[in-house]
Amino acid sequence: MKMKVKVLGTLTLVVSLLLVACGSGGSQKPDSAPPPRATSTPAAPRPTNTQPPVPATAEAGEYNLGQASDLSGLNSYRAHSTFQWESIKAGQKETGSWEVLEDFVRQPPAHRLVWTGTGAGELKTEEGGLEFIQIGKDTYMNTGSGWIAMTTSEEDIFGGNLFLSNPLHLVSGNRGTLVQKNVMVNGVSTNHYTFDESSLGADLGLGVIAKAKGDVWVSPEFNVVVKYGVHYEGKNLTIGGGEEGKLDLAFDLTDINKPITIQAPEGVGPAMPEDIPIIDGATELTAISGIVTYKTTRSVEEVTAFYEAQMPAEGWTKGESVIPGMMSFTKAERTAQVMIETEDGETSVIVMVGE
Repeated sequence: MKMKVKVLGTLTLVVSLLLVACGSGGSQKPDSAPPPRATSTPAAPRPTNTQPPVPATAEAGEYNLGQASDLSGLNSYRAHSTFQWESIKAGQKETGSWEVLEDFVRQPPAHRLVWTGTGAGELKTEEGGLEFIQIGKDTYMNTGSGWIAMTTSEEDIFGGNLFLSNPLHLVSGNRGTLVQKNVMVNGVSTNHYTFDESSLGADLGLGVIAKAKGDVWVSPEFNVVVKYGVHYEGKNLTIGGGEEGKLDLAFDLTDINKPITIQAPEGVGPAMPEDIPIIDGATELTAISGIVTYKTTRSVEEVTAFYEAQMPAEGWTKGESVIPGMMSFTKAERTAQVMIETEDGETSVIVMVGE
């Protein structure tokens, strides 16, 4: 029983498809428009600098932008990232873009990400969208055709994708030169740096960069990049490859350490049924679409005894068991099948709940 692998594999596959969409010319078009934002606090506008420039001082010099590329020290923030590309592949020009909106709260842990993208090429022009909301162990995903609720022990489902989990890696290895100090950007005081191909260090994980030009604004107070705009040119720079390519990237960080509310989608409950008991010490717990899976060091006999006692306590009626390691229960119009077996030295449990 490899249910957890399949469920988490779905998350990995979806995020991977976002990457493929940029290079291959698009993603599947959703059945409906991307869902509305679910936060109760509206996103703040991203102001541009309107103050007169402050001349650079003697402190001007190279600055390792990686010193200000860690968001983990912030309690909350909103981020807006864009990725635009074009390339020549097999003699044809391909273009595409994506946009990512992100809300983050450290305690209690909550994370929301909205991705939209377009592409061109062999698939013409198509559009795709995806929204994730993660509140504690509960995750909600919408690809445009409705919400899917999941529960997983994964702390960060975006961790396998650098652009989604750490957008600052696209500039963090570069060295910037100070241009202006005390520039107000996105509501905080920043220092403005620039860089070009002579001071590159960022590893895009793509191709070879021949030309680069970037502007980066760093907040000394929070020690983090709050804005950047970058232009890269070179070979195989887009995810789909290409003889020649261009990337234009932009990033804005707002609402740093400000109150932000992230809520579950209206009318969508958690994937974990409240009346399905889980044995203490369960690991690799996952729930999606009425299917709950986990592992435990308890024996098959101990787990069986647990469900024989705890399911009736939750109002379930036990049916006849004709297959070892499998039990059936009913509750009003609902059914529950509990399957227990030994797997790789542990006990694997699957509970399938149906209406």
